[in-house]
Amino acid sequence: MLLGGRAPEYLAHDHLVVALVIKFFSSGKALASICHGQLILVATGVAKDHKCTAFPHVKPASVASGAHWVEPDTMAAIVVDGNLITAATYEGHSEFIQHFVKALAGNINGSNKKILSLYRVCSNDFQAHN
Repeated sequence: MLLGGRAPEYLAHDHLVVALVIKFFSSGKALASICHGQLILVATGVAKDHKCTAFPHVKPASVASGAHWVEPDTMAAIVVDGNLITAATYEGHSEFIQHFVKALAGNINGSNKKILSLYRVCSNDFQAHN
């Protein structure tokens, strides 16, 4: 899962990240990306010939990479194309996570079921692993 925010602007230039995403996507596993996370898809070329959406400012880079841009009708928009799942922004987290869980052969059922996802990226941790 490739998350948005500012980190993808930098991670898209890291050859190890690019190689990992290419290898992972090429294996046929589900790959989910949200908001500015699609900048990593652009850098890897894996979005080429796939439908995707993202935060609107990512559109020029996505189109230039050969992706088939789907204009988000709301910031909660989700696009699924094969094993690639993309979302415009955090406003679509609920549906985004549901599609990702389904792609992993899981399910969420019952009434009032929710998934809580918490992420924290510490730049010091990232630097320590480079």
